[in-house]
Amino acid sequence: MEKKKSKFKRVLLILFILILLLLVFDVVSTEIKAKKLPHHFASAEEGRELLLSNTEYYSDFSQNDIDYRLERNGGTLDDLLDATTDEIKDFNFFEKYLLDRNIAKMVTKLNKNGYKLPELKEEIVYIKTDMKVEGVNAGYTHGTQIYLNSANILVGSIPGKASEYFEHLMWHELFHCLTRNDPDFRAEMYSLINFTVADHDFEMPPSVSAKYFHNPDVEHHNSYATYNIDGKDTDCFLVWICTEDYSENDQPNGFVTDVALVPIDGTDVYYTMDQASNFDEVMGRNTDYVIDPEECMADNFSAAMQYGIDGEEGKGYPDPEIIQGVIDIVKR
Repeated sequence: MEKKKSKFKRVLLILFILILLLLVFDVVSTEIKAKKLPHHFASAEEGRELLLSNTEYYSDFSQNDIDYRLERNGGTLDDLLDATTDEIKDFNFFEKYLLDRNIAKMVTKLNKNGYKLPELKEEIVYIKTDMKVEGVNAGYTHGTQIYLNSANILVGSIPGKASEYFEHLMWHELFHCLTRNDPDFRAEMYSLINFTVADHDFEMPPSVSAKYFHNPDVEHHNSYATYNIDGKDTDCFLVWICTEDYSENDQPNGFVTDVALVPIDGTDVYYTMDQASNFDEVMGRNTDYVIDPEECMADNFSAAMQYGIDGEEGKGYPDPEIIQGVIDIVKR
């Protein structure tokens, strides 16, 4: 009996060692493959320093930008920065592994399909945050700093729709890094939805600047498309606006936003999406996230990388030529 027990213990020990070795191999091999998309995970301290380095983004925040994020009247920029940096946390080992596993999966798809992305001048820095100040969003990007909602990292490990959504998010935020590193790539991508990138940012007229709501994913307003408004072709750039001041907003579920179509000729007027008879024709119908060409194309890029030309579950796309255009650009 004792010999049988001893043998059983040895078998269990061997199994434990084998499982441990397999786990170590999986972690190491996953990290090696993921590193082919250069990145690192910021500590809470580094993440806070990086966020505070984005001074240009925060420099012209309006009171609405501050109040809606803090969910109270009369906050200051210092209050906002304190609240935002307080949310930044350290990654734990398991979270790093989950992210590396997702990145390795992305690298595998790139290699399998023969896709080549623009080279990043700086490695991506992933930063973990509770994201309450940014409206509990799933993620956002400054430069090559990708801020991820701490809750989504764990939820994204659940097989099925949750993990698919998280992969979509990772491709979406990667797109923002790519367009900032390669202006030619950005211009090509925008052209797929009929946008032309100019050599300067357009100035927002007073009627728009007073309502402008900042989005960290959008660094420039220097691209335009031609919209048919009241039967006339008008070159416009897009601006995300907040239609009500925080102090006047009685909406129980947050704030009301809209997309302003702003003529590039400097006229102090803006139009809404409904006023442009060809809005869907210009932006395409593959995504509803059309507040800016950057966000629209980030979604199209994500779909192309994740599902290819066949689309999710082979259902295709309303405008497959946009997806094919993305694939053609990254396959050259």
